[in-house]
Amino acid sequence: MNTLVTNNISISKLGGLNNSNYLIRFSNSKFVLRIPSKDNNNNFHYESEILKIIKPFNISPEIVFHDKESGILLSKYIKSQKFNINFYNSDIFINKLVTTLKKLHILQCSNSFNPFKEIYNNINILHSLNYEFNHDINFLVNKLKELEKDLSKNIHYGLCHNDLNTSNILYSNDSIYFIDFEFAGMGDVFFDLATISWFLEDELKDELIKSYFGYINVNLKNKLKKYLFVVKLWNATWSFIKSVNNTTDYDYRLGGNMILDDLMNNSKKY
Repeated sequence: MNTLVTNNISISKLGGLNNSNYLIRFSNSKFVLRIPSKDNNNNFHYESEILKIIKPFNISPEIVFHDKESGILLSKYIKSQKFNINFYNSDIFINKLVTTLKKLHILQCSNSFNPFKEIYNNINILHSLNYEFNHDINFLVNKLKELEKDLSKNIHYGLCHNDLNTSNILYSNDSIYFIDFEFAGMGDVFFDLATISWFLEDELKDELIKSYFGYINVNLKNKLKKYLFVVKLWNATWSFIKSVNNTTDYDYRLGGNMILDDLMNNSKKY
């Protein structure tokens, strides 16, 4: 991690795929500065609205500054405990995560997020760029259409984060916080639940459902499985778009292909 020190201010570069993030130390205070990448086309006006909505509920680190045009954001730094796959797959972590998740899901905003439309749009963009898929994308799209018909019948509506990978989850002082609300909007809460379940063992996937709803049944388990397909396909198509003009060391195309390998090999279980 490179660090620049000047006039009692130190700036250290942090990780991030869609943005550049920096840890800023000034006097006895620490802040995180987020600068979106040039190809980040998210609507930060919506994110600005959502940050104001969630502010009273201790869901995210305190926001010091947010520019709704550029997406530049300055927040207070929260030191997150590093959690490995074993801690991620624990009742303690799941229950604390669900506590914060339900605080978010009961809120409302003006923006909506439809993952099906997002995926179709991503694929249309890729076709327009003559992107060469390594997999049978038509097969996956047809599978998605089948799931869309089924999943549109009974929606569990709420304000969703829609990008709850581990880098956007902080664990500090026995509490869970979320960061980066660029994709947040009203939608089916199962998109968030499925994203969280991606790296959970089957037993903990059941615990996630029970912790969230207070009970578990076959319908909820099946819905989680189906939404996991949607989450994975959305992540893959997003990665392919990022790969087109990639200027980082991260191999977005490889990442997307690994996800599609999984979907093609295990399509029947969804």
